[in-house]
Amino acid sequence: MLGFPVISIILTILSGVLFDGVVATVDDEVILMSDLREEIAPFLADLKSQGASPEQIQQEMEQAFQKSLDRYIERLLLYRKAINEGLNVDEKEIDDRINKIKKRYGSLEEFNRILEESGEAMSEFRERVKQQIIALSYAMKKRKEFESEITISEPDIAKYYNEHIEEFQNPQRVKVRRIFLSASKDSNERAKVRERIMEIYDRLKQGADFNSIAENESQGPEADKSGLIGWVSKGDLVPELEQMIEKMNVGDISQPIETEWGFHILKIEEKQESGNIPYESARVMIEPKLKEQYVNERYQKWIDELKKGARIRIFL
Repeated sequence: MLGFPVISIILTILSGVLFDGVVATVDDEVILMSDLREEIAPFLADLKSQGASPEQIQQEMEQAFQKSLDRYIERLLLYRKAINEGLNVDEKEIDDRINKIKKRYGSLEEFNRILEESGEAMSEFRERVKQQIIALSYAMKKRKEFESEITISEPDIAKYYNEHIEEFQNPQRVKVRRIFLSASKDSNERAKVRERIMEIYDRLKQGADFNSIAENESQGPEADKSGLIGWVSKGDLVPELEQMIEKMNVGDISQPIETEWGFHILKIEEKQESGNIPYESARVMIEPKLKEQYVNERYQKWIDELKKGARIRIFL
């Protein structure tokens, strides 16, 4: 739970008053309230754009403030290590990152307005982005080093599989292809599309190749894959399509199905009942998961050691 001084800081941030003060120090480097205000500004803008109430904003900001402070301290430590090891970043990468950030605000005017409200000059913003990039690059470098330390053995993988078998359950699913024709809500146009889908259905009943028609005539995004939607489970498709699939067997081709978007013809290629994913299939998921788990733990331990080696004071 955050104390009274933090609540005061958050209320100051929300009010837009540009009052500053020292929040923390890392050795001889100072973290100001304005530094955290700049960190939180995009998050605050998102909350306001979503129509959050003042109470919701304050509650979210309390958590965001603490996370922002933790990130800022970590980034200072990473940046310092990176600079000591000669890591740098070219100007183009900084420009690219700034352009991506600007796009989040909808317009350049909105970005400039938020930047001005934060009290941060563009040169300061650019320097902050530079530090973020360098710190992140150094963090990724360390994570790769930690990843190279670990070899996941077969017994480790088997142990995880047996102890977490509930993670490796396949729901009942079917492999589906589709022919789709889009139709607007205009009754005349919809009638024309209905005639066309029925003509396609008649051709299919006479033995026409489903895949070929899907590739050449379907308007669905999967047309370039001969209509292959892939494996779907309950809840993946709209109710009209799911209801039809429940009645179908492997190899069946459905009658045209009408939805608000248009007309669909489905083909069931394969069905799988629910059950455990076999070990050989699961192991390719488990190995990277165990590596990531090790790297996360090793990285956090290393960060904790960096923090212990620094004189960190928080004035809250």
